[in-house]
Amino acid sequence: MGILLEPYKVFTATNTAGVTLDNQRYALESVGQNTGPYRGANVSPAMDHGLRWREKRMGGRTETWNMWVCDVKGGAGVGAGLPAGWGYEPIADPQTNPHGWSYTEGAGEAQFHENWDELMTLLFSNSTPSGFDAPLKVMRTVKSNVSSPTDIYRLNYGEVSGEINISDYKQFKYARFAVPIMYMDARWYGCNASGVKDQTAMTTSVDPGGTALMNRMVITLTATGSVTDPVITNVTTGSKITCSGVSLVSGDTLAIDTDAYTATKNGSTVVTGSVNRAGSTTTDWFQLRPGVSNTITKSTNATYSIAYAKAFI
Repeated sequence: MGILLEPYKVFTATNTAGVTLDNQRYALESVGQNTGPYRGANVSPAMDHGLRWREKRMGGRTETWNMWVCDVKGGAGVGAGLPAGWGYEPIADPQTNPHGWSYTEGAGEAQFHENWDELMTLLFSNSTPSGFDAPLKVMRTVKSNVSSPTDIYRLNYGEVSGEINISDYKQFKYARFAVPIMYMDARWYGCNASGVKDQTAMTTSVDPGGTALMNRMVITLTATGSVTDPVITNVTTGSKITCSGVSLVSGDTLAIDTDAYTATKNGSTVVTGSVNRAGSTTTDWFQLRPGVSNTITKSTNATYSIAYAKAFI
């Protein structure tokens, strides 16, 4: 049983502005959250006792959305927020309808199905627009700053990963059910109120923020003089990238995208084949570790900027 501490908003290919899962017709009442499991196993040495630890990869994470749908009519005006089929006549017949209320048989069931269809269309989107990692872009609103609480936003991408079962809804035109959600990434990412990932630029050795290891970033090296075989290293994590055989002169740039696994010189010349990770101790191309200052070193005659979104467990 989960507790809904913050609103959820879902974006899809056909709902680019997002739909908040909290309205008169259907709502998310609680969420069961799970952290993502690690993938991989430790090493069993043949000539020694015990195990040897080995770096793991994070798998996806799951949530259970406990939701309901009813027969309420949405929108505004007369009848909004009331079960469908009910109407009110201000000038009532004191003999047949002294209170002015009337009911249209079957309207509630029709409204229930309309609300149900709208929600199912949203949840079972099956296309991934540009920039999406999965069909559902999910944004949570979270409170931050104890002394002066403010809203901050976190983002992830997922899909409905299993069956949805409901009991008979006909008597009350109301159904409660659980929706299993699978996120492709175990991490949530900082974003703005419109669901666009925040981008932080690291240009000196600092704590990158967040609570989860970060491996999705764009590293830009800018030459201030002649540079051969440009290199950047995170001494804290052990990540190291060298572009062997690449030469830069003052003003040249080298962009390394660790999510797309590409390297580009001056925005157009692809030099991905020059990427050399010799000497790196991480499985990711590059890593930033939260909670500590990350010591970054790079080639002489170059500056660096690392663009990334803070990641959270």
